[in-house]
Amino acid sequence: MLYTFQKVIQDYDPLPSSQSSSPSKTKDIRFSIEHDLLKPAFNYLSNKCRTHSVTMGNAFTSLKKFILDLDRDLNLDVIKELCSDEIDRYIQEQIIFADKAISKHACMKIVDGDVILTYANSEVIQALLLHAQRKFETEKKSFRVIVVDSRPLLEGRKMLDVFTKAGIECSYIFLNSLSYVMKEVTKVFLGAAALMSDGSILSRVGTASVALMAQSNNIPVLICCESYKITSRVQLESITSNELGNPDDLLSTHCAIDRSRIETISTNVNHQNEPLQEWRSVKTLKLLNLLYDLTPSEYVSAIVTEYGILPPTSVAVLLREMNPQDNETTFA
Repeated sequence: MLYTFQKVIQDYDPLPSSQSSSPSKTKDIRFSIEHDLLKPAFNYLSNKCRTHSVTMGNAFTSLKKFILDLDRDLNLDVIKELCSDEIDRYIQEQIIFADKAISKHACMKIVDGDVILTYANSEVIQALLLHAQRKFETEKKSFRVIVVDSRPLLEGRKMLDVFTKAGIECSYIFLNSLSYVMKEVTKVFLGAAALMSDGSILSRVGTASVALMAQSNNIPVLICCESYKITSRVQLESITSNELGNPDDLLSTHCAIDRSRIETISTNVNHQNEPLQEWRSVKTLKLLNLLYDLTPSEYVSAIVTEYGILPPTSVAVLLREMNPQDNETTFA
């Protein structure tokens, strides 16, 4: 999304005053970029391309604030260059460097002989375990990873491929086999799509089941989450606010790893012998393919951010420290 905004801003040509959505501020190019370019682009993106997410909202808010804080006397070319630099800075600091910092913090919790369980696919978990592998190779230590996966996305295969190529000893199981391997596990590392202010975790559907199983077996659950995924919102369950996948994905056992090839693959799959193939004709039946679920904070032992390791109860404090200018509004 940020790279798209970077390109859109570079191509921006201000509208005439009569066509601007902010006519009273047409002399201020900052408001013109915000009202005539960024807001329509973000609305189109979140309505037509990708459902609005916490990370999209935080990145958009950060970019909008940066533009409105610029000197109003700057010309358009200078603003375009500054915006491009700001987007590059956000990506480097908030995403890339944050993953490296999280890897260093979380790696201290991994010891020789650990059996680490993870679920689905997470870039920050990939970075963490690859960092741990490089460190342990020099120290002549080792650990093992159990990758848990589930249909229909089978995202864990991507992480499994990365780990095996790096020489990490791995096991691969489906979610329904989780209880059979829990007695071997020493630590659970999970990624997150969003971190609520009460410490609950929004992540790929199935994450809550993994955390619950680990908690019932007294196994520590560590959530690795960059700070740009934190929101002041509180969510109590997974139904009111969620993202829905293609319901037909629930019917077929032919699941694709490469999502860009889904259409091609689905047209070649024979659905004749599959149950529920005529589900659309049943008026009382709906298929619900939830993409995320909510993990309560009581199932989480600690949250690892680029700022360090903290308990779930301290998320609101971290949020307040990150946004001191919003304290009165957020916590009124």
